[in-house]
Amino acid sequence: MRIATWLQETPGAVVPSSDAFFLHIESTGAAQHVGGLVMLEPTEGRPSIDDVRALVRDGFARLPRMHQCLAPTSRWRRPRWIEAEYVDLDWHVTELHSPDGKAGLMRILGELAENPMPRDRPMWRVAIIRDGGPGGADALVVLVHHSIADGIGTVLQALSLFEPRATLPVPPGRAPSRLRRAAAVAVGLAQLATDGTAASLPPSSARRGFGVADIELEVVRRTAAAHAVRVTDVVIALLADAVYAVAPELARAVDGRMRFSVTTMVRTPDSAAEGNATAAVIVDVPVDGRPFDDLLAEVATRTRRLRRPTRAMASRFVMATGLRLVPEPFARWFARTVYGPRFLHAVVSNMPGPTVALTFAGVGTGPTYPILPLVPETPLAVGALSWNGVLGIGLATDPQLLSAAAVARHLDATLARLRESSPVPVSGSRPLEGEEEPSA
Repeated sequence: MRIATWLQETPGAVVPSSDAFFLHIESTGAAQHVGGLVMLEPTEGRPSIDDVRALVRDGFARLPRMHQCLAPTSRWRRPRWIEAEYVDLDWHVTELHSPDGKAGLMRILGELAENPMPRDRPMWRVAIIRDGGPGGADALVVLVHHSIADGIGTVLQALSLFEPRATLPVPPGRAPSRLRRAAAVAVGLAQLATDGTAASLPPSSARRGFGVADIELEVVRRTAAAHAVRVTDVVIALLADAVYAVAPELARAVDGRMRFSVTTMVRTPDSAAEGNATAAVIVDVPVDGRPFDDLLAEVATRTRRLRRPTRAMASRFVMATGLRLVPEPFARWFARTVYGPRFLHAVVSNMPGPTVALTFAGVGTGPTYPILPLVPETPLAVGALSWNGVLGIGLATDPQLLSAAAVARHLDATLARLRESSPVPVSGSRPLEGEEEPSA
């Protein structure tokens, strides 16, 4: 099915430096897609592939990047968005089948995550996966290239496919004065310069694995309140505990210290869905097998830097302003140098989602999980998304270094123990910070 361009043609627009960053990263061979997996409720009235294509056509019609592609580029020319000649919905929206339920669904997601998208088409895909959920239910996958949007932006775009129309609880904020911002950026740049490098990782592969876990927010909140820490501290501690438990050889390779890049949101309520409006703060986390309570206390100490805005503001300045002022070859070199195993081992991003029940093509939605790309040559990228009261965890891994399924199983087991040991519901646990705050 070929359809004409949905909007009238517009002049090519230069890809902002913070978005082009991920095009440079992908030149290493590591596909850079963001997106989500939405489990659909079992029903006899499943939407046909034509129904799905019609819904996507109508839902994406007013989203500029969904009908734009990249113009041919060169070494010195900055990438530009131009209107695509047409949008081939037969290619962009596909129907796949899982031969063995959830296990097959996870394999399909890994395969989708491994393959870069062609740049002469709009850089997004949607798949309806038959029999991928519990009881033979279907699942919906939405993938968007990271140069189009960050995690929050992708959620905002994907919401155009669901009913009722929902908004995200992006916290209001007041921008600091130019003087205060300049001072904070200066301090943050000095702090970033002291972060140093990360321990070397074992050899990696280009393969991708995927796993999911459901976190009951009430259990995590009770645990956070009982230990006087933040919910984000509990999530990071759960991940560090799981990495040591399922991949002790990886933990030893990094000398018992795994370096997480924690995404923080700098998006404002009036921001467009397109573009990357995030920053990243590095946190060194123990992966040495210590008792969970001790690990959680240490994580809380090390994440204090997340509550100070200087590093995040400096990171954002480099991405949005610094890289815009340098020649394209330098921007490409910088991206491929800093966004890799020399400086970090894993990415963690938590995103707010809708707080009401939604439907897709008249079918109710169940658990929903983010899909994040791996940093080249690293083992783990973790996305968390609150969706109607449940925090869905999407785990992307390099299966040569870390099993996504094993991490998911360990998270489930640890959460079961926390559920049994956590005290009665307590109000007042501290929220997640930055990008995470609305979802907690």
